[in-house]
Amino acid sequence: MAANLQTPTRRLTTEEVGGTLAVYFRFQARLSRICLKFAVLGLIIILLAVLYQIWGRYVMNDSPSWTEILALVVVLYVTCFAAAVGVRDGRHIGMESFLAFAPPRVRLWADIAVYLGMMVFGAFMSYGGAVLAGEMWEYVNPGLPISQGWSYVPLAVGGLLIIIFAIERIIARVNNLEVVPSWH
Repeated sequence: MAANLQTPTRRLTTEEVGGTLAVYFRFQARLSRICLKFAVLGLIIILLAVLYQIWGRYVMNDSPSWTEILALVVVLYVTCFAAAVGVRDGRHIGMESFLAFAPPRVRLWADIAVYLGMMVFGAFMSYGGAVLAGEMWEYVNPGLPISQGWSYVPLAVGGLLIIIFAIERIIARVNNLEVVPSWH
């Protein structure tokens, strides 16, 4: 009996549950990995655009005007998708040191409050991004023949993803489950 009291209880992961929750968590994990892959693809696009800019400026002596604007627009997508994945994976800024000594119930409610705050932030971010995208849609980006509205679409999508992933974290926390990171 004493040996059982000394062994720490291991929390189940979201990959180890069954039933409807398993389907939900698998969908969330897939969505998160897709966001992560888009973010990595965006980083590759930024790298190629910057390299082409350098090649054009220093080798060809004819700097392309569209590469810098493309890189700036893609940075917004990378940032918003990666931030949403960071919410899902629990890689956001936290104050865990203050809660380390709190009772489990206080930690549970603090975690839920944090993720509810993230949901509110995500809602404002999504709404603001959608409004800005709609208002800027008719204007063409200088140097890149796309609408300036595309610069604000990632705010709207990223905000929705933050809400979706924060809901997942709340469900996992209430069920005492550990979310497996996307990069796992």
